[in-house]
Amino acid sequence: MHYSLIQELQDAISNESTGRRIVALRKITDLFLEHGNRLTPEQVNIFDNLLLGFIRDVEAEDLAELAQQLATVPFAPSAVIRRLAIHCDRAVATPVLTVSERLSNEDLLEVATTRGQGHLLAIAGRFALDTVLTDAIIELGDREVRRRVAGNPGASFTRGGLVRLVAASKGDPLLAEKVGLRGDLPNKLLRELLDNATSAVHIRLVNKAPTQLRAEIQKHVDDISRQIKRDAERPRDLRSAVDLVKRLVERRELTENRLADFATDRQYEAIIATLAAMTSSPIALIEPLMRVHRHDGLITACRAADLSWETTQAVILSRLMSSSDVDVGQLRRKYEEMSFSSAKRALLIWREQVFRPRKAG
Repeated sequence: MHYSLIQELQDAISNESTGRRIVALRKITDLFLEHGNRLTPEQVNIFDNLLLGFIRDVEAEDLAELAQQLATVPFAPSAVIRRLAIHCDRAVATPVLTVSERLSNEDLLEVATTRGQGHLLAIAGRFALDTVLTDAIIELGDREVRRRVAGNPGASFTRGGLVRLVAASKGDPLLAEKVGLRGDLPNKLLRELLDNATSAVHIRLVNKAPTQLRAEIQKHVDDISRQIKRDAERPRDLRSAVDLVKRLVERRELTENRLADFATDRQYEAIIATLAAMTSSPIALIEPLMRVHRHDGLITACRAADLSWETTQAVILSRLMSSSDVDVGQLRRKYEEMSFSSAKRALLIWREQVFRPRKAG
């Protein structure tokens, strides 16, 4: 029976009717799935060649159906699987790229280096990935691809790959969280990641990490907190920051987005110089606001600079270890209750009080 059906399907290959070819493709696929686990390698090759002949001119929708059927089959015809894996349509390639055991590392590397981000995303989610593949994925992948491979517990990385992931995680909190939770991340790279991560990432990592890793993360976070406190309290040489801000003003590049970047990077001197320029205030008036424990003065300065709440929050958190150190909701209410005009008046009053000439005694 099997050979008579195979003969029938071979005859259908040359048939011009697309409908009949699709029906024939489904028949041979069903036959293979039913009996394939009992076939010899030579018999599997027969099916492989037959299916290759059918899929040459079949629409992507029907190939996607075939890929779904064969992706999890451990004895699937390897040539067909490779053909589906390199298909330019993601719907066809993704099922086999994600789970098929019939793809070698060489097959996957070929796809990774010749196809687009959708194919890389599928490979990044495989159950197991060796270091050659992860290096290629990190090098070629976009943000979504890097996030997936970083969160893949079955992926192995070279130190160079982990270094690139840590560098890419700066400014990408979700990637930072996924990389920070990896048990294979060397201690030095973990500290570097935490140094560049936001306080919100610190909190999520401490909450999500397994016990042993949590203790290590908490230790680094505590060290960072102490360092931030020392940085906030030490005397500062603001000349370079003032010169930078002057140049940005001259080029009309001193924007709220630039200040937000300074805050994210915890560039205290640049934050102080920028707030002073944006509020037309002396450095000596703004600098103490970054040092004191209360946040009201800093909120006032940010309001007087006409900053959004998001940027104001970033400025406040730039001098803290964690957002848990403050009641963000209460601070936002204070920000929203304060008008731009009242904040400007408050700064003028403070300026008069601080710089009022003392009467001779």
